Amino acid sequence: MNIIENINEKLIFDKDEISAGGESDIEEVIRVSPVPLPEDYIEFLRQVSGEDSYGPEFEVEDEGLSIWIWSAKMALEKSEEFHHPVNQEFLSHAWLFGDDLGDLVYFFGTGKDGFGLYRTSAGRLSLENAEKISDTLTDFLVDGVGIDIATDL
Repeated sequence: MNIIENINEKLIFDKDEISAGGESDIEEVIRVSPVPLPEDYIEFLRQVSGEDSYGPEFEVEDEGLSIWIWSAKMALEKSEEFHHPVNQEFLSHAWLFGDDLGDLVYFFGTGKDGFGLYRTSAGRLSLENAEKISDTLTDFLVDGVGIDIATDL
């Protein structure tokens, strides 16, 4: 399924700011991720990781909040940014893939509610304190599962 073409009506974004591509960056993401990445996420990266794309920023309608899902290149850059000794335990069990343009980051990993998409504080990366958003990226971006969690501050 083409996630970009089926984005939930609660999420608004500028399609002109993203482009397909970035296969070498996507292959690098797959190679360095400490967790198996879901196929819908890999397909999404192919839709948004073209040259000079940072990934789509989704504004949540009527909420005034944003959800930024990083392109493959940006996810690799952010991985390096968070690569500090204090974060090593967390980063060995999770793949960061986005943020809320604030103090929360989104990641794939296995938390207290099983494998899926979670959010946690960027200042204190933690599997134990993370909140599960949804089971899959498709559930989140297409079906709207967890949008309420992602926007609840």
